[in-house]
Amino acid sequence: MAEVTRPEKASGGKKKKAPLRRAGRWVRTVPALARRLALMLVLTVVLGMLFSGVAAVGSFWIRMLLSGVVLLAVLFLYVDEGLAAGTKDAAESRRVRKQEKEGKPVSDREDAACWHPAKPFLAALIVFGVPMLLAAYIALTAEGYTYTLQDLPTWVQGSYSAREDIMAPLSAYMEAGVTGLRVFLRLAVRLMEMIFVGFFADPQKSAALLDGLAPAFLAAYPLTFIAGYLLGPKRQSRLAAKERKAKKVAVRRAERRTLAEELTRGGGEVHYGQRNDAPGKGKKLI
Repeated sequence: MAEVTRPEKASGGKKKKAPLRRAGRWVRTVPALARRLALMLVLTVVLGMLFSGVAAVGSFWIRMLLSGVVLLAVLFLYVDEGLAAGTKDAAESRRVRKQEKEGKPVSDREDAACWHPAKPFLAALIVFGVPMLLAAYIALTAEGYTYTLQDLPTWVQGSYSAREDIMAPLSAYMEAGVTGLRVFLRLAVRLMEMIFVGFFADPQKSAALLDGLAPAFLAAYPLTFIAGYLLGPKRQSRLAAKERKAKKVAVRRAERRTLAEELTRGGGEVHYGQRNDAPGKGKKLI
């Protein structure tokens, strides 16, 4: 008797998966990815302004809880956006690889739509490059909180206006502050990090700390988006496995339905391989 040889299995008994096909002209699809990320940044600013009142909550734990929920919701939006883009590109990569195996030509558009790990990094650089530079500048020039008086009471000016020893020191409080370019840059950065302001009981007194942490706060947005995109292939693999399993279940159900129809002959009576209409008293096996 001839000996039957079985093919050797890969280490661990698992079939090795083919590496994911990477896009060749992936830069062509980065602008579309950057536009989606820019819209996410605008949405972040809007949500930050809507929930800026959380900082006024008196209870420390309630304020922290509300601020944490808002922050997690915003970061989840970035992860979900990156995950959706990565899953879509990974699915296109597997479709194009199958197309190549079949010998069919691949267009430049199809090649650019495939997955590539550098896509989210370049998109994040386009959208967050300038804001990160502004945040770094604000962090390096952060200043502590100072209180400035506005107008002096009239009774002070009327009673002590002739006394130079009193009015000279107080004259510094009447000098109007100069609104420079840094003020507008700081305002722009603060709008982008408004989601984090709720964690501080008095954002005005914590201005130096907020300015110093601005680069870290802004970096959380692109990093979560990049992480979501890089996890796209794993999610696409799970979805493809579920789809294959669902197809197998559907095929099995269809086979069982067909077998049941054959056994009942459409009349509702199961004959189990016997013919009830055979002549004579006995039943003849089919």
